[in-house]
Amino acid sequence: MIRLKNLHKSYNSRRVLRGIDLNVEPGEFVFLTGPSGAGKSTLLRLLYAAERPTEGEVWVNGLRVDTLSHRELPRLRRSLGVIFQDFKLLPRKTVLENITFVLRFHGLSPKEAHRRAYLTLKRMGLHHRQSAYPATLSGGEQQRVAIARALAYQPRLILADEPTGNLDAELAAELMSLLCDINYQGATVVVATHDQSLLAAIPARVLVLERGGIGYDGIWPP
Repeated sequence: MIRLKNLHKSYNSRRVLRGIDLNVEPGEFVFLTGPSGAGKSTLLRLLYAAERPTEGEVWVNGLRVDTLSHRELPRLRRSLGVIFQDFKLLPRKTVLENITFVLRFHGLSPKEAHRRAYLTLKRMGLHHRQSAYPATLSGGEQQRVAIARALAYQPRLILADEPTGNLDAELAAELMSLLCDINYQGATVVVATHDQSLLAAIPARVLVLERGGIGYDGIWPP
């Protein structure tokens, strides 16, 4: 599902990632952790082609991501769902429209997009807010809409950047349970987090980024 070969990423003279080699198999659940500034978000951005590596290869679902043209990017992004740290909701669209917009992009009919968006919102406990606009939602509600948008198309790969950062403990537990369910159904899940309690609560593969490389790769605790 994911293969990185001799991956390097620098910003001017500052090297964030150096010489990373990594394989993530289909159906794995992986936590990506490490101190602030270790490169967790950068690594995720390289996976969905928001950035390009300085050196090395990035493969996702059989596609060489680092060489994709702008025209080819939709092919990659139809196979994955991204839960952004800063939500990236469309402010002039309602909660329901934020999700149907993405589903229509993936080729679903208006009727099917509406049906699937509503069911996903119901699963997230937000169907009663379907007509609300993002500015009227709490931070936790906005995060859940962002999660619903990523999950609605039932992608083969979920990339989540600090998905529990704006949720209370109960909602965070519900979210992780949902991601585990999605993983159990066959999707590959990669979660970037600094929350050590998540690592101990879920038996999953843990990658620790340290000094630009992978300092630990295994089950938590070490």
